[in-house]
Amino acid sequence: MKRFVRYLTLVMVAALLFTLAPPAAASSPGATSLFAMVSGTSSLNLRSGPGTGYQWLGSVKRGGWVEVIENFGDWFLVRVINQNLTGYMSSKFLTTAGSAGTGSTIIVNNPVATQFLNLRQYPSLSAPVLGIYYNGATGTVLGESGGWYHVQMGAQTGYFRGEYLRFAGGGSYTSSPATVYSANGGAVNLRNGPGYSYGVLGQYNPGTSVSVHLKGNGFWYVTAGSRSGFIDHKFLRTGSGTGTPVIPPTSPGGSGNGVVTNTGKWLNLREQPSLSARVLGQYPGGTELIIESQGAEWCRVTVRSSGARGYMMSRYITLYGLPGANAKRVVHPQGSYVNLRTQPSKATGSVIVRVPHGSTVSVVAPDGAWTQVRYGNYVGYMMSAFLR
Repeated sequence: MKRFVRYLTLVMVAALLFTLAPPAAASSPGATSLFAMVSGTSSLNLRSGPGTGYQWLGSVKRGGWVEVIENFGDWFLVRVINQNLTGYMSSKFLTTAGSAGTGSTIIVNNPVATQFLNLRQYPSLSAPVLGIYYNGATGTVLGESGGWYHVQMGAQTGYFRGEYLRFAGGGSYTSSPATVYSANGGAVNLRNGPGYSYGVLGQYNPGTSVSVHLKGNGFWYVTAGSRSGFIDHKFLRTGSGTGTPVIPPTSPGGSGNGVVTNTGKWLNLREQPSLSARVLGQYPGGTELIIESQGAEWCRVTVRSSGARGYMMSRYITLYGLPGANAKRVVHPQGSYVNLRTQPSKATGSVIVRVPHGSTVSVVAPDGAWTQVRYGNYVGYMMSAFLR
């Protein structure tokens, strides 16, 4: 009898804990995730339940991105991007992005109110017209591809261009032209979520034309060719491309560029390539950098906005137009060898190994007159003058 009572008590406690458990966090970022942008209000509250009477957990400013976990009609269960917050938001102030918006309500939103929008038989401007719809007509999204939305309009199904639609629950979902650019000419990533932690759908060279659908804080939702995804707005030029672009200053060393990866934390700029070195400043995700010298573990950088110079850990930097690993060739004037030392000094650094002229080494951390490199299984310091 005592065993049965103890078992029954444990079952009741477990059931109570399950009942009180908060909603599960969203799964890891993926191509099937549904994202939404705060619109129609300067700030949107996050609550513990689907209603204004529930506890306030925080807020997200206009243009902020959230990942939609579940639809509760007028409320969405969401995860706030780059924050450890999950809760409910009013769907009236969220505009969804991408094909994951299947089931969302669209509203015809022609810029010229007296004109109508054609519903096409297939996703092409030359496709037969199945019907015409004026502003205010509503339908349901069945899918999206290349800026065309497959929709259900009453008893008919067909295709609308996304530029002439608005999504229920927020501001206008209209498109505008833009072109891809990067100061160093490198390709720019199109991602499946509004952040650097999300997967890459494709890479596009400067000058590629895209359609911008949603201009969120940091990342914009765009269509490039037949793919829709997210690009950091720093690598997009608005307009048709006929104007004069505003190009950021180029790297003095001509090495390349990068940005601080958005991990939700700030990255330290240090005086030397060492975790024990003095911190010169802290910078959030998206901060633009000039990469003076690249290493596998540390990069010597200049912060574009402030001009501050120092070292940042390579693993927290997203590089553009630069190789994944920086290799150097050992060059000695007499064609002999160069010493690899334990310290960046001839006086205190003992010789680990002699590296023959013409050998290839991998840069671990650049450091002015000395460079930390990897040669086979050895890691040590070599005078930068002998590296090409």
